[in-house]
Amino acid sequence: MKVRFLGHSCIEIIGYRHILIDPDFTIEPEPGIEYICITHGHKDHIGRLAEISTGVVVASPDVCRIAERMGISRHRLRPVQPGEQIANIQALPGYSQTKGLLYILLFLLLKQRKPEPATTPLSFLIMDEANLLHIGDGHKARLDVKPDILCLPWRRAPLFTALYKNVLVRTAKQFHAPYVIPIHHDMPATITDISELNRRLEATLLDEKKWYSFNQHRLETD
Repeated sequence: MKVRFLGHSCIEIIGYRHILIDPDFTIEPEPGIEYICITHGHKDHIGRLAEISTGVVVASPDVCRIAERMGISRHRLRPVQPGEQIANIQALPGYSQTKGLLYILLFLLLKQRKPEPATTPLSFLIMDEANLLHIGDGHKARLDVKPDILCLPWRRAPLFTALYKNVLVRTAKQFHAPYVIPIHHDMPATITDISELNRRLEATLLDEKKWYSFNQHRLETD
């Protein structure tokens, strides 16, 4: 199995299956994608979906409706609920902030516009030579799983960044994952230094946009 970060929140996995998570990438994925998992319907997670001509889209029903409006044919859509499994992909409850009065008020205050339409968030556990957990934008995730690899949304917050990062560090430690892929840190509005995670986590950071190979839950070294 091999895995790499493609920018924003996008992760590519080639193992038992060829999987792409949150297709708003800055590096082109390899051809032959079989499954596309989408944690929620914000543009920075779904934005380049229509550019991918292959693969079954695995997402909550309301996100699948957005995908259909983007031109994805119905036969490629697989709406799922938390607890369902497709191939080696397990859908789990999501914790990305997509709605709520406080979220809307802060969005209006800080960005001077309405937020994107709310969608039902999901998390995804990919079960392979190493198990990978992607929690989307969730800064907290009450999930009883023990992944080998955690995709952690590490970014600057609009307010109280230090407190927000403290929560993210606690979330990372909650899962005890030996490997962490920082995501979302390269977005222009939330760009932040990922080297801080080296000082705050015992996990090995997979912080380069390159392939990392795993065998029997361990990172293979050259």
